[in-house]
Amino acid sequence: MDYSAEERFIKNFIKKRYRERLLFELTTPQKRYDGLDRFCHQASELIDPVKIYLEGDDLDRRTEFKDFCKKHQGLCRVLSPEFYWEETEVPLDEAVEMAIMSLDAFLVLGDGFAIVFGEPVKGGREKFLVVENAGK
Repeated sequence: MDYSAEERFIKNFIKKRYRERLLFELTTPQKRYDGLDRFCHQASELIDPVKIYLEGDDLDRRTEFKDFCKKHQGLCRVLSPEFYWEETEVPLDEAVEMAIMSLDAFLVLGDGFAIVFGEPVKGGREKFLVVENAGK
């Protein structure tokens, strides 16, 4: 199994002190589901705040997000505890639609960016767009 997308995501967007454990969890088949689940419940704590470009439970409805997506229409890798979407590669607009419809946590890994949709909970759903060069 090729875990290069997960390795890039962790190296570029996760706080240094959490990288080793999350890498172990996401690259160990027996731990992967729990790692994805834990990450998505603690995303705001694990993501390097310097890399956050946009965030908020209305992320997918914001003009800035839609403009970003129009400029980044390559294939993206999807990570999710939902087994039927896990590890698929689809165009960004399709991945975002899948994330919006999903009832679970959802990560979209693109070239130089990632989109994180937390698990829907009472009070909203955490959503982040993180980019390697977050300078707006």
